Amino acid sequence: MKANRLKRKGFKKTILAAAVVIGGSTLLFQGLIQAVTAAEFKKTDTVPTSYANYTASSSKAAQKSLPAGYKKANYTVGEIDLESYRSQKPTSKDMTKEAAAEIGAQALWEIFDLNLEGRVIEMGYNEANENLPRSRWYADVHINDKLSYFFEVDSVTGELFGIGRSRTLDKQVSLAFDPALHKKPQEYVELARKLAEKYNVVHSPVKSVKYNNQGYMDNDPDITMYVTGENGELATMTFSRYDKALLTIGYSTPTKHALESSEKDMKRLQEKVKELEKSDSPANGNETPFMRVIEMD
Repeated sequence: MKANRLKRKGFKKTILAAAVVIGGSTLLFQGLIQAVTAAEFKKTDTVPTSYANYTASSSKAAQKSLPAGYKKANYTVGEIDLESYRSQKPTSKDMTKEAAAEIGAQALWEIFDLNLEGRVIEMGYNEANENLPRSRWYADVHINDKLSYFFEVDSVTGELFGIGRSRTLDKQVSLAFDPALHKKPQEYVELARKLAEKYNVVHSPVKSVKYNNQGYMDNDPDITMYVTGENGELATMTFSRYDKALLTIGYSTPTKHALESSEKDMKRLQEKVKELEKSDSPANGNETPFMRVIEMD
């Protein structure tokens, strides 16, 4: 079970990194951004929680009414048994894990039609950090001893940061990059627009949907779309390329912070490359250039 959690932790890094790459970039640059952003997530420095950019639309999102037809299930709230969570403690400003669990339970029911009756929602607290200066509650839901659903909620406001599901297909399908889909992703653009409107993902009418990238989780190939609302909110939506099922939603706050962080990382990477080009320029034009590992501070 712990192995599954660690695997999911790595998957979350990739999803967040993927959220900041919009369309037309080459796979090389997508890989560079993901690698740099993942490295940044390994840092453990904490920073003061910031709500300077907390908007009215976010507040409304956190205070929305119960989904139609929803009834609270008889579930149990537990704790994620990992040292990284045990070492971080909520403060008096944070909501209880039970309150955060119920916000996520409602979202899981509305988006994935998940009935949590008799289930356990395992919660872990994350302090604010450099990449996301907002503290939050993260949750895992295991079904048949397999990590099946997860979500993340702002621990102060209750704003939903992300939600998703993990699954293993009962058949082997191609995980390869689909060049035809890369050129013509319109079917998924329309699907993302439809579901973004249905689930109020950007808390306003959808202004645009753009293709982001392709990837996979376990043996399930996926595609991620970038959604922009008329109110300026940004979000990512990931679908299975196997059966078009919705897999994850990354909401505006973490997406914007990931975008800002990766833009900074890209600038740092470009500066590093320029430094290497200067220091490693062959004295003789006929010499063969060589590859070198780039270390980010």
